[in-house]
Amino acid sequence: MQHKRLILRVDPTLTFNVNTQIKEQFKWLIGTGEIQVGEMLPPAGELAELLGLNRNTVNWVYSQLKEEGLVSVQKGRGTQVCSGPEVERLQKERIPMKKMFTEAQKEASRHQVSLKEYFQAGLAYTLMLETETARQKRLIFVECKGHDYLFYSSEIRRLTGADVEICFLEDIRSESGPLKEAIRHADAVVTTLNHAEEVKQLIHPFGKKLTVIGAIIEQASLLEIAKLPAAASLAFVCLGKVGGEWMADRILEAGIELANCRTAGTDDSLLLGKVLSETDHVYASSAVFESLKHKTPANVHLYPMRLEKSSELLLQELAANTSIR
Repeated sequence: MQHKRLILRVDPTLTFNVNTQIKEQFKWLIGTGEIQVGEMLPPAGELAELLGLNRNTVNWVYSQLKEEGLVSVQKGRGTQVCSGPEVERLQKERIPMKKMFTEAQKEASRHQVSLKEYFQAGLAYTLMLETETARQKRLIFVECKGHDYLFYSSEIRRLTGADVEICFLEDIRSESGPLKEAIRHADAVVTTLNHAEEVKQLIHPFGKKLTVIGAIIEQASLLEIAKLPAAASLAFVCLGKVGGEWMADRILEAGIELANCRTAGTDDSLLLGKVLSETDHVYASSAVFESLKHKTPANVHLYPMRLEKSSELLLQELAANTSIR
């Protein structure tokens, strides 16, 4: 598939790093429709050579865009812009923002003010305003890499309006200094029921409030699965096998027997290939649904999750609390 030729720049004199510069430019291009859903980003090696950067820098950028739910990375195919709530949210933010920046650019030009100086001064002014207005809360969401962390982080952001940073449990266990610093400076920590006890122990030294949330499957999908023939083979697929197992467990908890059931994650391409080719019905979490639908459109269905009502109330309470710590 052809990818669009892009004009990207890096400026080592700016006060934020090159990785962030590239990532934020891509977010502008996706958010304003310059790069549309379904389009491919340039191969990492090609973009790195174009910008005079190390390939690992571009790989980091693509990884961050994936974690934010904006792209999918498929081995052998490349990096593709996703459809989904995160892209929709970005578009709703960036399209009006572009109009605002265009007007600011005109004003800066009229007053013969350097755009770089104008926006850097604006950033400093924004930091000063935080002392006068309610600062956006900073939340850390802790989850393992196998579950649909993109679904949860999106819901947390929607219900709290907070700046949500994803921290993976596997990385925190490895004594990663930067991650623990992120927790130290966060207003509160959110995790899922699966990891509540472990996360509670890990964040205890920081004295942070922990909010534990859970998700359930939509009732309509439960009824759909319950009506399938007893001989039908089913599979549940998430980012990792542990996520697929969690999905299958929710079906069993609803009292639906799964005589012929398999679980898989997109991180194991060999197992995933067998599951896709040998299973009648594949239920995929929102994080992997688009990529699997491209591979086998006939038998892949969305596994639609939603937060438990009690979890929504907890997050709304967290948002309303002006002194989280």
